[in-house]
Formats: sequence, structure tokens, C-alpha cells
Amino acid sequence: MSLGTLDTGARPRGFAPRRLLPRDLGTPVWPAVLVLALLGTATLGSLLVAARQENALIRGLVAGRDLAIPADAGPELIRARAQFLLRYAGATSAEALVAPMTGTGDVKALAALWYDIGNRRLRDGFDAIDRQDVDGAAANVRLAKDAYRASLRLDPGAFDAKVNLDIASRLVRDFPSAEQEGEDDPEAQPKKVWTDLPGLPKGLP
Repeated sequence: MSLGTLDTGARPRGFAPRRLLPRDLGTPVWPAVLVLALLGTATLGSLLVAARQENALIRGLVAGRDLAIPADAGPELIRARAQFLLRYAGATSAEALVAPMTGTGDVKALAALWYDIGNRRLRDGFDAIDRQDVDGAAANVRLAKDAYRASLRLDPGAFDAKVNLDIASRLVRDFPSAEQEGEDDPEAQPKKVWTDLPGLPKGLP
């Protein structure tokens, strides 16, 4: 064999060109495609069923029905359950859903939940004021402030939470200190209507 000449007959020992059979040229793949299609349809169907069930639970809770939610509930369903509890059971019951909401990883939904809790606490504070329950009002307003701060830590740009925190901070300044000094009879003691916020003077201005 001279240079520049290609010996097309030189092949490795034992090499023989494979003869393509008709079945090699047209292997049917439709059974695999059909299986994948069926699996996809089943998955999509289960997701649609789960979505319908969740929406039904949300509608029921909004309508005032006391419905339990699954342990793996999504953030929208958890918030709907929390709002039901805030409406009918109180803030303490709703706070039990903070941990499940945290587990969803939805920061915005968790901030909204804390905001809802703060609103209920603030309403409870106003109700206590109407009953002339000064201590109860002060306690609820402080808890409302804590909830609004928790919401703002998660969502610093939440304008409504900022406004309500400012309202709660102003309200607490009008409450007398729970500590009474110098008198055995609390009813006979003058109320010191000023503030118990850190860094601000107590007593009259």
C-alpha cells in the first residue's frame, strides 16, 4: 500500500458489517409513549383532585364551617383555617398554625398570618377598652405589636402592618402601669396615665 492510498479492504479481524433487518429500522416505541402518557394523565388527575379538595375546604372555612385541614396543607388553606380560628376562637388558637405555615416556606404567607394575628389582638384590645379592662387592653395591644413586628421582619415593606404597629404603639401610651406603689388598696390609688415603654418617663408628662 503506497502513501496516499486508502486500503478500503483493511478491516480488523473478526469485523463484519452488521446487516440491518427490517425490525431494526422501525422498532415501535408507542407502548412506552402510551405508558408515559397514562402516568402523566394520572398525575395530573391527582393534582386536580387535590386542588378541588383544597378549594372546597377554603370555601367551607370562609363560610364559617369548622373544617380540619391536612398536615400537608398549602399556605392558602392554612391561612383560611387561621382566619376561621381568628374569627371564632381567638388569636391564641390561630398562633398554633404559625409552625405549619413556617414549614411551607412561603415567607409572604407567614407575614400575612402574623398580620392577621396582630389585627385580632388589636381588636381584642379595643374590646377590653370598651369593657374598661385596662390590664387586658394593654396585654392585647402589646401582643398585637409583637405580631406586627414579626410580620414586618418577614415583609419589611408591608405598609398596613407599619400603620397598625404605629397605632398599637400609640395606644399603649394611654394605659396606666399595672404596678401600683405606696397604697394597699388599688382602687384608692390614682392612675398614672402615661407610658411604660422602655426609655420613656413614667408618670405624668
